Amino acid sequence: MEAVTYLCGEVRVEPGNRRLSRAGSEIPLEPKAFAALLQLLARPGELVTRDELLDAVWGHRYVTPATLNRVVTLLRRAFGDDANAPRFIDTVHGAGYRYVGPLQRQESSAAELRARFAPPVSARLPARLDALVGRERELARLGELLAQHRGITLVGAGGMGKTQCALEFARESARLFPDGVWFFDLVPFENTLGWLKSMADALSVRADTESGLRAQVCAAFQGRKAMLVLDNCERIATAVGEVVLELLHSCEELRILATSQRSLSFRGEHLLSLPPLALPDQPWDAEPDSLARIAAAPAVKLLLLRTQALQSGFALSAENARSIVRICERLDGVPLALELAAVRLATLSPDEVLERLEQRFSFLSDSAAGRADRHQTLAALLEWSFGLLSAAERRLLEALGVFVQGWTAEAAEHVAGAIGMPAASVMPLLGALVSKSLVSVDPTLSPTRYRLLESVREFALGKLREGGAEALVRRAHLAYYCLLAERSRREILLPSVPQWNQRLKHEHGNIDAALEWSRSAAGRDDEAALRLVGALMLYAKCTGEGRRAIEWGQRALADSALVHSAAGARTLLTVGVNCFIVRHPLCGPTLAEAADIAARACDHWTVTYACGYAACELALRGDAEAAQLLAERTRALAGEDALLGGLASLAQGFVCIARGELPQALPILAAAIDQGADDHQSHFLEMYAGLCSYALGDLPAAASMWSQSLQRSIRLRHVRGAAGSIEGTAYLDIQRGEFATGAWGLGAAQAIRDATSMPLLEFWRPHHAAAVAAAREALGSAQFEQAWAQGAHVRTETAVNQAVSRLRQHATLTRH
Repeated sequence: MEAVTYLCGEVRVEPGNRRLSRAGSEIPLEPKAFAALLQLLARPGELVTRDELLDAVWGHRYVTPATLNRVVTLLRRAFGDDANAPRFIDTVHGAGYRYVGPLQRQESSAAELRARFAPPVSARLPARLDALVGRERELARLGELLAQHRGITLVGAGGMGKTQCALEFARESARLFPDGVWFFDLVPFENTLGWLKSMADALSVRADTESGLRAQVCAAFQGRKAMLVLDNCERIATAVGEVVLELLHSCEELRILATSQRSLSFRGEHLLSLPPLALPDQPWDAEPDSLARIAAAPAVKLLLLRTQALQSGFALSAENARSIVRICERLDGVPLALELAAVRLATLSPDEVLERLEQRFSFLSDSAAGRADRHQTLAALLEWSFGLLSAAERRLLEALGVFVQGWTAEAAEHVAGAIGMPAASVMPLLGALVSKSLVSVDPTLSPTRYRLLESVREFALGKLREGGAEALVRRAHLAYYCLLAERSRREILLPSVPQWNQRLKHEHGNIDAALEWSRSAAGRDDEAALRLVGALMLYAKCTGEGRRAIEWGQRALADSALVHSAAGARTLLTVGVNCFIVRHPLCGPTLAEAADIAARACDHWTVTYACGYAACELALRGDAEAAQLLAERTRALAGEDALLGGLASLAQGFVCIARGELPQALPILAAAIDQGADDHQSHFLEMYAGLCSYALGDLPAAASMWSQSLQRSIRLRHVRGAAGSIEGTAYLDIQRGEFATGAWGLGAAQAIRDATSMPLLEFWRPHHAAAVAAAREALGSAQFEQAWAQGAHVRTETAVNQAVSRLRQHATLTRH
């Protein structure tokens, strides 16, 4: 990772943190766009050809010119640049691009990466794609309410634009919240437990019960000036309200903005109802002044803007004004309905659209009895819009209803294939659904993700069920996520580790939905469930999703007839390895069962991996002889596989530590750090090489190893992995006679371990106990406890960044 920062006027680019900010506000940027930007910044003023960019960013994969054009468009948007009058990125037509803006390059050492408290990619605000129209009054009112109250719920009927209004307000207000704006979509969750787990994952905290999760999430936001945006709360509104109230009671600086079709019913809740967009005042005529007033009415303005995006020559005129106004009235000013109507105006005259609305709505009004007027309007328009789609567009839209929290083009092609649609036809159809406002697209993610608004998704899923094709499509959905998981397992340890980790973070909702279908009576598929979870072991281990992976594995294994298959062995491996990470007592038996079943299934990779972690587990438990046998077996089976070879070294190093043979353990661990591409495995090797150096009295070497490990934790946002380096820093402080600083660090590290449910590994404990005893004796119990408590209440990123600086100092001290 580059140890440099680029200052481009008001834009700051931090390669080490993969972060771009403008005027202090972070701008989300997809990985490919960020990589292309670094290529341009590395050669300021020089032509970087299209082929050079394509090779550097996409390797030798085929990528269309349109993809590169889109990436450059994203960069210009991030810089606030204009292609016609470029201040930063200049197009050399037919050749490539040049960076032409101001540029200052600030060098820094690799140890200067800093931790910060900010939402991960999965909890960031989605990028703005279209301007928000007609909500100026509501945005201003939200600002007034949030200045006076801490819990606001934006309520309104489906299709009223609550999400877009809340997101726009959050973007405008982001500068007021130095600890970030955190976005959570509650659509996938049937209860608050799922939502709390999602929040805990984003915050890198852990607990085994719902009450424990609540406490940990509250603790994470205490003292933080942050805002939570909770979207689509209506299905679990009351339960969400209870959690919101607890958060607000515990976190004085926290603000919460929710969207829902009904109140969350918590004490102190302030509601802001989102009305339809305003219609033109009556009376009116066809005079120019009147036309200008009509065009300025929010409902008309939105309809015109969206129509002009599809047909640039469309304009309000004396001839069509009455019909345009009548369309807006007929649609009650509902934003989603207007967006859908704009699609029709791109191909039909206003009079023709109005005529069809009158006929369709009068036909549907009786069948929608008992529904609110605006719900009738939206349901009627969805029915009408659906009826105007081609047969192929309708079939694809129905199939897309099975996706939770979005999908990629590849996923859409796979699911569509199950209903007989050729892959080549899907992208044009998907593009048509985007242009007709039924599908939204987020090109800032890589790969690009598509999504249905929840009201449209429910409608599409209902149509899929009515047609009797739900089981067929859900089987294809399950099959695709099995294939995606298996592909990630093959590729995750290539140079694309961050990309795969980020991609799979966005797929948790779909993985859950696929697993749920595989275990249901209608879709029971034991083999698919096991394949899906068995392929996610490395992802879960590398990203700290251990407890989620254990839960997935236990669901897949429950009552399965295929536990004793190769797929069953890999699922047991997923559970066993992640049990090791979180120190679950089922680790040993689960790994043993995985190895036994895998051996019978001739799956040598799984046998080797299970043996390696089982050896580490036995060594930690003090059974060095049994651990030695498994370590030797791991080494013999590993062959030329770099990852397995590194694991064999880790296991042998653990055996040596268990025997007290630290001089022998150190070179074994150190030599394997760069063996394979598993960052989590390298982290373990660095941590324990550091411990061996410390125990052998080579404090600068220990500091260097722990510093490298801490840098890896920061890059991966692996908060729980930082605790060991902070403890190591404290041990070194105590060895140098800086007892109060050491006690402070011990308290800070313990707070991280408590929050993440990550206990000390057994080998670590004697050194920890000795450091605690030395500091307590030197300071006295009262002063020691005071320093410990101060560290325990410090912000995590403060503790991490303090350790970064201290370890750098310790690494440069001469050996005593």
